[in-house]
Amino acid sequence: MVINVLTVGMLMTNCYIAMDEKTKEAIVIDPGARAEKIIAAIKEMEANVKYIVFTHAHYDHIMAAHEVLEATGAKIAIHKDDAYLLKKDEVTKFGRYTTAKYVEVTPDVLLEDGDKLEVGELTFDILNTPGHSNGCICLVCEDVIFSGDTLFKGTCGRCDLVNGDLDKMYVSLKKIADLEGDYRVLPGHESPTTLEYERHYNEYMMDAMKR
Repeated sequence: MVINVLTVGMLMTNCYIAMDEKTKEAIVIDPGARAEKIIAAIKEMEANVKYIVFTHAHYDHIMAAHEVLEATGAKIAIHKDDAYLLKKDEVTKFGRYTTAKYVEVTPDVLLEDGDKLEVGELTFDILNTPGHSNGCICLVCEDVIFSGDTLFKGTCGRCDLVNGDLDKMYVSLKKIADLEGDYRVLPGHESPTTLEYERHYNEYMMDAMKR
């Protein structure tokens, strides 16, 4: 798997392009802004984008989706519990200054916990990890967890927004911690980490493991 990370937007969202090197089929995760930058990277990789996937539907993860969709013809995939948040009326609740240019996209695939997305010879396993929002997901492929805003290096996603829930976050962190073995963790913001590091040094995950 080839992974290209592009940090975009005012909140420095990590957008990932993950491609099966053999078939060139790819997935775009969280196109939050700077569509032209994302599209240029797709072209440079010569990738055939099959899915645009949101780890959740907060505006900083979705704002460039419509342009990437127009450029690729990919299918939009999101967890069913966050799908309604793609409506323009919902997005602009975050503040019209930052979301006025949002163009609504309609999901083609409503994901649930345990689903799989096949991209070339890659399989992305979907874990529903509520806490930051009800429809938060992590995508697990090979030795990588794309953790969205659930798990960050040394911390977790904030739980004080609409549909945030700290108790659910602890359940989600334990679910991730219980995965067998080690993984690279690629979060929705900031720097990468590893699951083994988080098991030993992330106080939120350590608390979750004790529950």
